[in-house]
Amino acid sequence: MRKVLLAALLPIVLSIAGCGGGGGGLSSTGGSSPPSGQTTTASGANVVTMTVDRGPVNGSPAVDTPYITVTVCVPGSTTQCQTFNDIEVDTGSYGFRILADATDTSGNTFDLPLPAENDTNGAPYAECTQFVDGFSWGPLATADVEVGGETASSVPVQVIGDPTVSGETSFPAIPAACSGVGTSEDTVATFGANGILGLGPFAQDCGSGCAATANNEFYYVCPAGGCQPSALALNEQVTNPVFDFQTDNNGIIVELPALGPSGTAAASTGTLVFGIGTQGNNQLNASTILTTDEYGDVTTLFNGQSLPYSYFDTGSNAYYFNDSSIPDTCMNNAGWFCPSSTLTLDATDEGANGTESTVSFAIANAQTVFNEYPNNSAFDDIGASAGDQSAFCPNGASNCAFDFGLPFFFGRDIYIAYQGANTSAGPGPFYAY
Repeated sequence: MRKVLLAALLPIVLSIAGCGGGGGGLSSTGGSSPPSGQTTTASGANVVTMTVDRGPVNGSPAVDTPYITVTVCVPGSTTQCQTFNDIEVDTGSYGFRILADATDTSGNTFDLPLPAENDTNGAPYAECTQFVDGFSWGPLATADVEVGGETASSVPVQVIGDPTVSGETSFPAIPAACSGVGTSEDTVATFGANGILGLGPFAQDCGSGCAATANNEFYYVCPAGGCQPSALALNEQVTNPVFDFQTDNNGIIVELPALGPSGTAAASTGTLVFGIGTQGNNQLNASTILTTDEYGDVTTLFNGQSLPYSYFDTGSNAYYFNDSSIPDTCMNNAGWFCPSSTLTLDATDEGANGTESTVSFAIANAQTVFNEYPNNSAFDDIGASAGDQSAFCPNGASNCAFDFGLPFFFGRDIYIAYQGANTSAGPGPFYAY
């Protein structure tokens, strides 16, 4: 079971994410009603097939995890390249990360001699990417990242679990400040994917906070004597590759079909589209446009509470929110919601532009549906408790965020316009559906 990647909320490092899950499925009595007007883009150089399926790890299938195929190359090379399936699509994080033990489509383990990112003394940089239940550690490098017909050249990436840099330099031990946050998730087996493509609305995974502050909890410089916290310039931080595409770089569209009355499927296939209004196949067709605050968040009104740090995240495999009236201790106290019968709930999203949209969603009994469909991978009515959020909520409040995870995306076209980008609906960042 892997818990999803934390989203870096710019410009300060503030984070929240829900937890990933084990096997499962949905009850035939569950399922959210799909909205009308959802379309699927068939083809184009800016279109990539996206599949919610079992993932690369044998055993229990992944739960609500979307994957695409990505090609990684040594910068400037057309021959030193590897193509990887099972790259997770995560709209709640930023930048590309590949697992050092990932297996490519030819059956070979990742072995590209990517140039390391070093400081002026030649010491390599590394990153501690934090999750709710653990961390992923690895050096930074530069690579050409190809997705479909789009390419980002020489972008900073992270090689998770790589004990060496470019196969040459032994890496110092993981600093205690990183390893102390929980369980290591530095292999495909523990991570649940060959890599992750963070496509959130900002360019860098940390931003100006990490550029100005050494003790930023993300970045380290690692001379032979050991790794130390380090500030890192914006152009060296792990970067959302879409910002470096030559075209179709102002945002993305996530398109997943509705799952039908049962709310479940063994797998689901949709599309990831690059660009908003840049081509005929990515025109903005949304009735709701929610501009975000400076952290990429909107406000959700739920159960009489205003939750100002809410967001839409394909990297979260459920709806994550707090509701003490819904039982969440049925599965070894794992936090999954287990109501006695499927609930239909409402929440109102409000953008910084004042636009409001009320959405309905279903929450089924997780224990019942996981037992009923133990081999399914796609679900639209599972939820879990978000837990105590006082570490980042204003004034130490325990609840301030609603995470609309992948179940919300089924049956909708979700547009994410990027910071500073121009679109027909105005500048990003915004979410639209």
